[in-house]
Amino acid sequence: MAILGVISVVLLILLVVNSFIGILMKLDQKYNKASVYKKAVTKYKLSDNAEDLVTIDYQEMIFNYLKKKEKATLREIMTHCSLVNQMIVDAINLGIIEEVRIDENVKPSYVKGIIFPILITLVFISSNYFLLIKLNIRYVGVIIYVALMLHVIITYSFKYFKNNNKLENKVKMSIGFAVVFVLVFYFVFGGRTYLHADQYSNLITLTEEEFSSDVNTVDVDSLPIVDKEYGQKLGSLKLGMYPGIGSEFEAGDYSDIIYQGEQYLVAPLEYTDIFKWLNNNKEGTPGYILINKVTAETTLVNLREDTNEGLIYTPSAYFNQDLTRHAYYNGMSKYNLEATYFEIDDEGVPFYIMQYSLPTIFINGGRDIAKIAVVNALDGKVNVYDPEDVPAFIESVYPSDLLLTQLNYWGTLQDGWINSFIGQKGVLQPSNGKRTIMNDGELFYFTGLTSAGSDESTVGFVYMSTRTKETKLFKFPGATESAATNKTLTLLPQNNISTSFPIPINVSNTPTYFIAIKGEDGRILRHIFMDVQELEVYGIADTKNKAYSNYLLSLSENTEVDIETVTGDITSISSYVSEGNTIYWVELDNDKLYLINVSNFDIDEMMLFISKEVGDELTLEVKDHTVIEIVLP
Repeated sequence: MAILGVISVVLLILLVVNSFIGILMKLDQKYNKASVYKKAVTKYKLSDNAEDLVTIDYQEMIFNYLKKKEKATLREIMTHCSLVNQMIVDAINLGIIEEVRIDENVKPSYVKGIIFPILITLVFISSNYFLLIKLNIRYVGVIIYVALMLHVIITYSFKYFKNNNKLENKVKMSIGFAVVFVLVFYFVFGGRTYLHADQYSNLITLTEEEFSSDVNTVDVDSLPIVDKEYGQKLGSLKLGMYPGIGSEFEAGDYSDIIYQGEQYLVAPLEYTDIFKWLNNNKEGTPGYILINKVTAETTLVNLREDTNEGLIYTPSAYFNQDLTRHAYYNGMSKYNLEATYFEIDDEGVPFYIMQYSLPTIFINGGRDIAKIAVVNALDGKVNVYDPEDVPAFIESVYPSDLLLTQLNYWGTLQDGWINSFIGQKGVLQPSNGKRTIMNDGELFYFTGLTSAGSDESTVGFVYMSTRTKETKLFKFPGATESAATNKTLTLLPQNNISTSFPIPINVSNTPTYFIAIKGEDGRILRHIFMDVQELEVYGIADTKNKAYSNYLLSLSENTEVDIETVTGDITSISSYVSEGNTIYWVELDNDKLYLINVSNFDIDEMMLFISKEVGDELTLEVKDHTVIEIVLP
């Protein structure tokens, strides 16, 4: 099929180009009397009074040549007499030479007239192996493709019927006018926002929620430090440790997933070029790269080594193993492919999640996800689901670009299309940028929401579920993500630094940005916690826990909430190491746990603490279960 497809595409190009060249030739023949594109059998002879009309040398050359040869084509006359086109035109206009038409009509052949359309149709169908035209009249591509096929069929088959010229011209004009009408109708009336503003604004539904109650209080140890940019660097470093793999394969696009209850980035290993595919297409690519977003632990999962199976169907493969083509010929030919994500199930089996949309407003407006194709990358099995019926391990049902577009429609078209650009009363728009975050075991796209024309302040946050499209709006004034990152860069005066996109978190019921400052090589230099509503309230340190403690202190100094002093007998003590620092959990007889980060305290406070045992009394100053100070006697 692949070879047939290649041959068909070449034939298709030749047929189409030649058919349009034929149109140009006919136009040139019609309006240029000395056209060099005249048919080879269209010859010229001297007129009856040519001898009386000859007055200059080049005309005499033509006269002598045709007197001897009797008949010749324009090209023969121009070549033998070394003339230019205009001289021939003048000779024709003066009546020195005239056209002699020789009957070249092709004999009618109804068999050929039927066989040619069938063969041309087969060429177009085979060419679609590479073109992958969406077979749905909601999209103009298939209309143009069919019209082009009819044009070529008419060009090459109508000459086998009587009176073909008039019929050919009438049919071609009818097709041309029909295509132009349909295209204009589709683009002007097919489902535009100025005709269907209300429907566009309802493509996504927002429910207003309370931030402090719906967004979980932060667990510092579970905050992710790896974004996709940093993940790409970690993946490249890991591939560099396997020269045999890194020389033939590269990491594909990273996807956010929840794997065994934790946040991960995962990317398939893809072929670097067609030659690598030719060498490995039977075994497939080795596997995928898995990165823990919290710990930055990076693993190369080599399935070819572990299970003797590789990723056969991938975006970087070719012909029948090409992922998009494989899905197209397995029932997805009438849908529009929005995005493709790579995910693994809880057993580590790799799948490609392909998100397909259809228009939902009138003919071709208001696209939304209609089907999800889940392709097993190992054996190519394709399962197609409605968005609400996908398997539990799948996170990526709705692509971020689509949801942000729908959110923009919701914000700008609530009061009509005209209001979206004139007056702009109540118009809202997503802020620049988004990030995938986890809340309560579910992934969401996060972005800010700003008023039209506002650059530095938000009216709130929006959480959009990657799986269900459920969208939550948390209304409160604050700084945009870009304003927060700009402020962050002023806190560490170094060259060639950048920041991660802010993560919104809940700290003591205070909306807070968590931001990482990164060096040129992607390493994290500082962690920042910053109040969304007051950027001057922040905590910064080289570890998350230290930055968090500093933020709690800064927060207590700038809010009416005082640090709580608790006294009680110790009932239990446990410890662990995080980011190179010892963390203690202390339980008092009030049945509450309090966190002590050793790096936040001086030696006197720690000497007092380590001298305590279960049953001893201890006084602490705490905020949000984090110990700010160990009170000395």
